[in-house]
Amino acid sequence: MKKNIYSLAAALMAIIGAKSQHTVTFESFTLAPNSYYSDTTSKPFQDVATRFQHLQFKIANTWYWMGGFSYTNKYDSSTAGFTNLYGVKPYWGYNNSAKYCVGQMYARLALKPPYKQLDGFYITNTTYAYKSMKYGDAFAKKFGGPTGNDPDFFKITVRGYLNGNMKTDSVEFYLADYRFTNNAQDYIINTWQWVNTTSLGQVDSVEFHMFSSDNSQFGMNTPAYFGLDNVTVSNPTGLNEIDEISNPVLIYPSPASDKIFIKAEKNTCFKITDSYGRVLLEEINYPDKPIDISDLPNGIYFIQTKNKAGITLKQKFIINNR
Repeated sequence: MKKNIYSLAAALMAIIGAKSQHTVTFESFTLAPNSYYSDTTSKPFQDVATRFQHLQFKIANTWYWMGGFSYTNKYDSSTAGFTNLYGVKPYWGYNNSAKYCVGQMYARLALKPPYKQLDGFYITNTTYAYKSMKYGDAFAKKFGGPTGNDPDFFKITVRGYLNGNMKTDSVEFYLADYRFTNNAQDYIINTWQWVNTTSLGQVDSVEFHMFSSDNSQFGMNTPAYFGLDNVTVSNPTGLNEIDEISNPVLIYPSPASDKIFIKAEKNTCFKITDSYGRVLLEEINYPDKPIDISDLPNGIYFIQTKNKAGITLKQKFIINNR
């Protein structure tokens, strides 16, 4: 009798554990062979536990993936350059899976209730970023420089948000690190690596920031892309329920010339900053009208929006049509 009670308790614990943790492998998402997720309405893709931001903009009658995430089954670990946005250096997804995800700088991932914690994920370099750092290209330097002694790095910082406010804690992971005194220790990640993010605690969303030692007046030269797979979220005991994050704010066009538009609810606050974080333009109660950027020079800029629910989003746009 006692043995049966213990067996029942173990079974119940297993069921509870299974319900409290969820892993997104992207294998259940529908996708044609050798393709990637693309939606011109910028509709996020999601499952029962998570929602992945996806942003597209139309430039000269062509739609481009300009932010957030895209899941894919394109396998290319050898082609260099920006024509290969969806390939990763390990070729397959984590554990040789058929599908995986690719993200850009400032990509946003939201958790759906009752899930309140991002436990972690597997990450790797895209082929585009790997080749750029390994050999250099027309826009970015070869890591280490001619002598191999340059202290270069490429890292991702995961920032947690709760009720629209950025949390103090963050998690860092180096996708490449050439800062060692012994050059034999320098590396560029070419396999899937686990990143533990439980230290962020309770979150309703996370944002992926990227930093490199290779920068110019227009921002980071290293391609701001990364591979992501097996994203695991959970609902630890003691964490309170939270609301879902609002749908993404759309900023267009990009590249822009003299004005940009924000597709958002009325009374959304915004501010525009340059690549150094300097605030160039700010409006507390944004009405539904074009934003004049004719006085800003060509370059990469960031616009941060905050709606009446307190949800904050940060996205980039480019001025380069003059």
